[in-house]
Amino acid sequence: MSCQKIDEPLVITDQRAFPELPDDTISGDTLKNFISTFVDFKQVLLEDFTGHLCVNCPEAAKLAHDLAEDLDHKLVIYAVHAGNFAEPVANSVLSEDFRTAAGNDLNTNYAIFANPLALINRVEHNGLRQVFKDDWETVVMSEIQKPNTVNMELSNTWYPDLSVVKVNIETEFTSAVDGQYKVVVFIVEDNIVAPQLNNDPNIGADTLYNYIHRNILRDAVSPTYGDYLGDNGTVVLNEVYSTQYTYPVNTAWVTENCRIIAYVAKTNETLNLVDILQVVELEIKVDE
Repeated sequence: MSCQKIDEPLVITDQRAFPELPDDTISGDTLKNFISTFVDFKQVLLEDFTGHLCVNCPEAAKLAHDLAEDLDHKLVIYAVHAGNFAEPVANSVLSEDFRTAAGNDLNTNYAIFANPLALINRVEHNGLRQVFKDDWETVVMSEIQKPNTVNMELSNTWYPDLSVVKVNIETEFTSAVDGQYKVVVFIVEDNIVAPQLNNDPNIGADTLYNYIHRNILRDAVSPTYGDYLGDNGTVVLNEVYSTQYTYPVNTAWVTENCRIIAYVAKTNETLNLVDILQVVELEIKVDE
């Protein structure tokens, strides 16, 4: 995906206190690696609420990622391990704990009552925002056919000596909207190999000892429910809002498998955020 520059004045909405980052090199080693992507077409976010004790979840994950392949990855997915099915089982192969504070908050806030369930752009389907697996494709296709109203540019700068990523998001609304809007930034890790329970013989045995977990939510880079665009979330047509974060990446994670996911959503008094308008995903460039 090409990187394009939006030629509009920038409005800095969240300039976090960055650590002192030297500009070029330390001891002759490359200090920072930069990567950027620009999205000016509709993309959709699927938040897959799951757990390693959920026997139906491997089938659901495969369905979601197959759909993403079919849609040329205009469907962005991350897995939220939360609730009873995500609890670690001590002294067993299922002792890993992929739960996070952000994931637990989302699980409670959106009243996730079973697994697998998804939020898809956090829109309602049949009166519910929680979407059952058999309806995932229907809702995704409905959302992706909507006109794009937000362009986003996401860039990641990786400082390997500090294990820090600096994230910059530029957001432009190309259609007039009402309400208030926030930008949210999460970090996920892909291709984590760990056991998973399963009941789909087409995928494998009852216990998948070397199951590849895709895009597990690792942490919220921003607050879980984001930061306002502009002073209070009221946006101006064709104005570009710049939001920046600095995040120390956990050294226990495989950084080259980590990705930054950023999205823009409408505020809601009851649920914090609903109606995601745009989402973008980008790797952290570890090597030159």
